[in-house]
Amino acid sequence: MRFFRAVLAVSALFLLFFPSQNKASAASLTSAKDTITTSRPSASTPLSANAASGATQASVYDNSSRFLASDSAKLTRAGTDIDSAIIIASQSSALTTVYFGDTLGAAGQNGTDVLFVPITAMHTIQFIVPNGLPTNGDIVLTFPTLTSGDADNDASPSATTFQFNNLVSGTGGRDNIDVFDDASDISANVTITETEPSAGNPGILSINLDSGTIAGGSVVKIYLGCTASTSSSCTTQVPRIINPTKTQTAGTADTWRLSIQTEDSGDIVLDSAIVRIGTIESVQVQATVDPTLTFTIAGLANGTDIVTNNSACTSNTDDTNTGIAATATLVNLGVVGTSINIAGQDLTVSTNGQNGYSLTATSSGDLRDFSTGYAIATDNTLPGTFMTAGTEFFGIHACGTDVSTSDWGSATTGGGANARYAWPTQTSSLTLASRSTIASSIKTTVEYSITASGTTPAGIYQGVVTYVATATF
Repeated sequence: MRFFRAVLAVSALFLLFFPSQNKASAASLTSAKDTITTSRPSASTPLSANAASGATQASVYDNSSRFLASDSAKLTRAGTDIDSAIIIASQSSALTTVYFGDTLGAAGQNGTDVLFVPITAMHTIQFIVPNGLPTNGDIVLTFPTLTSGDADNDASPSATTFQFNNLVSGTGGRDNIDVFDDASDISANVTITETEPSAGNPGILSINLDSGTIAGGSVVKIYLGCTASTSSSCTTQVPRIINPTKTQTAGTADTWRLSIQTEDSGDIVLDSAIVRIGTIESVQVQATVDPTLTFTIAGLANGTDIVTNNSACTSNTDDTNTGIAATATLVNLGVVGTSINIAGQDLTVSTNGQNGYSLTATSSGDLRDFSTGYAIATDNTLPGTFMTAGTEFFGIHACGTDVSTSDWGSATTGGGANARYAWPTQTSSLTLASRSTIASSIKTTVEYSITASGTTPAGIYQGVVTYVATATF
């Protein structure tokens, strides 16, 4: 056995120095690769100053570790987590201050306590075996060596290797690992063992083929961190293996060596390959959407049916009837008698404010004949008043998607029911419409209605109303 191993070693050297003899390279696994679901490095750095329990930030050393918004970080002391659920809000551009989305649950000590985010990935290892694999043969995956002095904790990141993080568990060690031979799931035919990395030693996963064989030329696929899969993809990922931390400068990938070997039942190497795994910072993408608010007022033509104009004005069969079209800046209610005169405007609001908007009205005062001082009767509070033809009254009525029917009623005007009317003052505004979400072209229709009694003094009555649309961002 030892002699045979020596011959293989000499042959390998012979091939290395005499490339023209590469026909012997059948002992190399072909198309070998390891695809990871995220290449982001883990983040881990000691505190550079004490941090009190309840603190909303911590000072850290700049060792190129990057903490991103919404990361779930941990604070550890001598290998024991003292706070395991710290939500990250942001990190300073100098990488020396980390801000929390909540508060620190335990006091942190300068230099001894480490803030870290373990970034876990699923590994998909694939290769073609030229020589096949016999019963009781092994597939051996050897990860980088853990450098002496580097942190050695199965559940936290290392600077020099991948930590297995309880990857091998359950029956045959394969709860989180699936193995395929071409299209066939052979996971039940294997037993998986692991050797954790330790100072000066690599982490090793050994997959023993307990039964069956793998034919030469087969495509072997191994999912590390998967509980349900097909030969083409993992359908239920459970990433376990922890990516190393950053060592290269920003923008340059750290590359890690993974050795793949197949061995016969006597531990003789059949085929082998070396693949490289790259880890590099995630790219933060930022964009700014400016806050927007648009507000328009448009007059309704004479003879406009309110519900046809605005379907949200449910059952409102009123028609504008003054004989004069309203504009954006003028509403003329015409000659008023004991019937009800109606004019109208559409007020339309759009905003990307996540908390919506409110539409309010104030006025210069009541509708008044300034030559005599007489004002048409109205109601300055909500809920408003029902109008009755021939009972002196003036006011506005709002209807639409965002209008409160408790305040403004609904349906038609007159008859002492349905639509409610009111009029704002200089100091007491009325809310016409509001919502608590983004608004896109939300239309509120405002009816201006007036009726006189037999004792209403003749005159020219005037007033001014001002509408305010306020967005909440």
